[in-house]
Amino acid sequence: MPSTTSRTITTDAVGRCEAVPDYARIEGFVIGEGESATDARAMAKERASTVRESITDVSTDQIRTVNLKVRESDEMFEPVTDALFQATERLHIDCVPKTTESVVVSVTNAGGRIQNVEFQLHEDTRRELQNEAICSAMVRAREKAEQIAAAEGLALVGVQEAATKEVSTGLESVVDEALAANPDTNFQPAPITVSAGVDVVYELSQE
Repeated sequence: MPSTTSRTITTDAVGRCEAVPDYARIEGFVIGEGESATDARAMAKERASTVRESITDVSTDQIRTVNLKVRESDEMFEPVTDALFQATERLHIDCVPKTTESVVVSVTNAGGRIQNVEFQLHEDTRRELQNEAICSAMVRAREKAEQIAAAEGLALVGVQEAATKEVSTGLESVVDEALAANPDTNFQPAPITVSAGVDVVYELSQE
């Protein structure tokens, strides 16, 4: 008895949703110098403490030390100190977007430096937008499949296979060059786009 193979059509689509960033991550650092590694480290810690105390718009648990490195000055490509050792303590500061400017000003006024500001979405928000984007992509994929099937006098029976695929998503960053040129940058983040792609295989039948 001959075997029969179902007729199928495959379409792909991308869905997108936008949302205003709900938090900002500020990456900053302080530098300490000394004639010994211990002295340089102690100065960096003291300066980092000064920066922490200067930030009044966020709670202390939102300010984290992510790295503390001590190097000999003669090993550095462009040392910025005549001291034998230089220590760099790097900080991550999380805040709501509307306080970003005041936090940046507080850090720089306290002797710290800003390396990067990145506006992001909390994971729960991003997951919710991702689900909405997938639904939108599935609707679009079906619309495309229906148009193609109708042109051939066919109809969709149902979904045979469906899979999501990676699509680049948006983040907005303010990098150190812009901050160095103008530390009083007016931070007004644009909406972040969350995208989702799908590949869908539909089974067909004769209309």
